Amino acid sequence: MIKTSACVVLYNPTIEVIENVATYANKVDDFIVIDNSDIQQHDIIKNLKITYPKLIYINNHANLGIATALNITCDTAIAQNSNWILTMDQDSKFVNFQDYLNCLHSLDDTSEIALLAPNTGRYRPEDIETNSHDCTFEEQFIVITSGNFLNLNLFNSIGRFDENLFIDVVDYDYCAKVRLAGYKTLLFKNILLEHQLGILHKRENLLTRKIKYKIEHSPQRAYYIARNYLYLALKYRQSLPQEFALLKVLNIIFIHDVTKILLYEDQKWNKISAKFLGAYHFMIGKYGKYTL
Repeated sequence: MIKTSACVVLYNPTIEVIENVATYANKVDDFIVIDNSDIQQHDIIKNLKITYPKLIYINNHANLGIATALNITCDTAIAQNSNWILTMDQDSKFVNFQDYLNCLHSLDDTSEIALLAPNTGRYRPEDIETNSHDCTFEEQFIVITSGNFLNLNLFNSIGRFDENLFIDVVDYDYCAKVRLAGYKTLLFKNILLEHQLGILHKRENLLTRKIKYKIEHSPQRAYYIARNYLYLALKYRQSLPQEFALLKVLNIIFIHDVTKILLYEDQKWNKISAKFLGAYHFMIGKYGKYTL
């Protein structure tokens, strides 16, 4: 008998979170809300508690980061005797969550499966058959945290979420540990999760004057991305040298990202200086939460 929990990590949520959690919260055995908000959104929390009587609410009274929040919720779900926990961001929602549950229950042997993941854009919408009840999957290395079913029976043997990271690439790190432990990550292409990776802006290329819609991150996120990518390159330099090669990481966070910032984005100086500060903090070993 499989018992499932779901958790959503809140950080100063808007009313849209109520609509988002409605796509999955009633279909699991336990629903955990962990609140990293600086100021509690009382009306939203009250609404959730009324709507979901089985809700377990954990108020951290401050932003402890995604890694700490996920560790707390996994511990809570294990204490509730759950086998699997669905990890969700507040801005994510499912199109066909019941099919996802059916796919989980259809697996004959999950002893070597650490993570299940939905489609978050890896396939084009026309390739997705959300009403097909098709549980076709493929093995993946990296998947984002939101929308995952995490196998709690393997959680402690794989290792907890790395709290040095605070936010950003927390999912990359856990996926790396899954691979090193010899377990699998399965992605179901017909299970669709709607998820926002960043803020979408309409921007003009400074050189070509072409208009494009680009996903942008704040200077604070730029700091964490630079620092944490370098941290992973160091952490896995011997065990996963190809996947986290230093030159590849440097290309992503400095050549690719800085070029995109210069050509398209605003707050250019703030974002680029944040990246270099993140690199400096990596070099001196300063991790965890840092506010610009």
